[in-house]
Amino acid sequence: MASREPTWEEVWLSGWVSHTGAKKKAIFQTNLSDLDKGRLKTVKAAIDSGEIGVGVENLKKFTKAHALRLWRDLQMQRKESVLKNMVANTPANYRLIQTESQLDQLISDLRNEPIIAFDTETTGLDVYHDVIVGMSITLPKADYHVYIPVAHRTGKQLDRSIVLAALKPILTDPAIGKVLHNAKYDIHMLLRHGIRMQGLLHDTRVAMALLNENEPSFALKNLATKYGKYFGFQDSSHTFEELFGKTRFDDVPLDVALVYAAKDTHLTWMLYLWQREHLQRLAKLSRLYRELENPLIDTCVEMEQCGFLIDQGYAQQYGGELKAEISELEKNLVDHFGEINFNSPVQLARKFYDELKLPEVNDRSTDMKTLKALKDKHPGIEHLLKYRELSKLLSTYVEALPERIKSDGRIHGSFNQVATVTGRFSSNEPNLQNLPTKARKLIVAPPGKLLVGSDFSQIEPRVLAHISGDLHLQEPYLNGQDLYSTLASRVFKVPIEECGDGSKYRKMMKVGLLAILYGTSMYTLSDQLGITVEEAQLFIGDVFRTYPQVYSFIKDTHLLVKENEYVETLFGRKRRFPGHRQKANLYDALAKEICSILGVEELPLDIWRNNDIPRDLKRKFYNVKGEVESVRRQSVNAIIQGTAADIMKRAMLNLNQYCNRRGWSLCGTVHDEALMLVDTNITERDIQDIEACMTAAASLAVPLKVDTEIMTRWGEGIKKGEWFASAA
Repeated sequence: MASREPTWEEVWLSGWVSHTGAKKKAIFQTNLSDLDKGRLKTVKAAIDSGEIGVGVENLKKFTKAHALRLWRDLQMQRKESVLKNMVANTPANYRLIQTESQLDQLISDLRNEPIIAFDTETTGLDVYHDVIVGMSITLPKADYHVYIPVAHRTGKQLDRSIVLAALKPILTDPAIGKVLHNAKYDIHMLLRHGIRMQGLLHDTRVAMALLNENEPSFALKNLATKYGKYFGFQDSSHTFEELFGKTRFDDVPLDVALVYAAKDTHLTWMLYLWQREHLQRLAKLSRLYRELENPLIDTCVEMEQCGFLIDQGYAQQYGGELKAEISELEKNLVDHFGEINFNSPVQLARKFYDELKLPEVNDRSTDMKTLKALKDKHPGIEHLLKYRELSKLLSTYVEALPERIKSDGRIHGSFNQVATVTGRFSSNEPNLQNLPTKARKLIVAPPGKLLVGSDFSQIEPRVLAHISGDLHLQEPYLNGQDLYSTLASRVFKVPIEECGDGSKYRKMMKVGLLAILYGTSMYTLSDQLGITVEEAQLFIGDVFRTYPQVYSFIKDTHLLVKENEYVETLFGRKRRFPGHRQKANLYDALAKEICSILGVEELPLDIWRNNDIPRDLKRKFYNVKGEVESVRRQSVNAIIQGTAADIMKRAMLNLNQYCNRRGWSLCGTVHDEALMLVDTNITERDIQDIEACMTAAASLAVPLKVDTEIMTRWGEGIKKGEWFASAA
């Protein structure tokens, strides 16, 4: 067959068959993110209208990658005209503040504003290194929006120190409400210049995460483009990168800077008004925002400003030990696999699957999960797993953390209160959740200080005991018994003496309860317990029969999420599953039909191999099965983990207030643990107060319990009783 050139429609929409018989997918038939899909549509429309050419001599070479390159070229081509149009269409109430008389008038007007929107423009994103080059403010009552340049390379402008001195009484006045988007960043930038902003009324980024935790992007321009039609912005809002590329904002001409920056606070204000309308009709979410999420922004700022002291001497010593251990492992790996690059997935796959003929797990993968599955198939794989673990420890933490140390000798990470759909805190640079135990030892208390770690004990099982109302699950907590031993004794019907620490019954029970809490599938549970999927299902069935109210809570949650397409935590945080109702109804109808054919009340574990069920019915069921069952597991987890997250956040507010009164610092949080820097003369009464701050965060049907450790080096904590006994 002669080679032929595909048509324009085939390239984009229908695909084509090459001269070799290979089926070529059209660009829109490939897996595309919403962002790429939008960009590709823009490119196609630009080519169709004659704005740009195809850029290839033969359409066989017109690939998705080429089309995305054309999108970047198109943006560059359009950028100049976009910027000209922006300046030409600058709204009449956008004002550039360039003189002292203009600044005086602005300050006078600001004193009459009960609420303002505020934003900073900076040289970059490092709040401990970069500086403010300008500030924008929206004055809703006076109905105008300003940009105040203070450090642009060209153009008439006031000195930054003069402007900040004039604005300081406004920015530090808690009676004047401030509305910002991603306020934490701007608060840090003002602190960089000696101003601690007060009066944060609303953060449109944080509020958006409460109103729609499934939002693909919380960037202001993306939210404005998506929702602007609801609050008076019909045009697409261009991001900084689209307009300026890698240009720093202090290089942007002032007429362009005005329309870009003033629009930021204008958009933020309009988005705030729109969000406020929604929050006013959603009383529980409104209260959650006002009483929890908004105050937590200041707590995050304080934690990030505190930072962590890194023991650089220990980092060097431990790094040397790791390198020696890695070098020894490399020698072992060469003995097992020969001279190959052990960091190359291609070379490893060739060695494992082509030469050694190991079973092909997960399409020739060599990731950690696959290596664990192959561990018993070759003795060298255990060494490779250790090599990967230590290499990551060395490069990601032991070598990387000291490089992030700022001028005060500390690393300052970032805490995100709305990064997860369940409301749990996350952190990065470093990610404290992923910090291995050995790497934690890099973090030490400064001279004259101690680190205190206070951790909620079994908070999620306690939440489950409260929400389900299961008296048997509450009993161990009320009677001071070990939860997992008590549960294991009841489920497996063996004496409690046989279910103590280290027993197989207690271990299985702990894994099983966590599977219920975290929505683990039967397949994952069977893998975790080393039993068959059928045995895992029987085990969970035994748990539910022993704790019927837990089972009722889970089934009720499934019905609730099918009816409402969302679930709520104890404090009203929502986890939404749009589109679930239709799929769940179909799932239930198909499941009922299958059960009717088989003459059973409950679906068997594996229906695919059952020849009594028509193939078409099985196919329809499996098309919805995975997604529906996943949502059901997630919905239960969202209620339990989300409620625990809310309790932890309430505890953090209590702790931060207490630490501030004592001159201490709340410096971080990991899962259900709070980390604090305290004075070395801390007393047992102080620890009791700290734990009381946490247990006061919620009133449940079972008592909350906190475990506290005291340490000079993280990861080497000493239980509070031991600490004070040794100090006596």
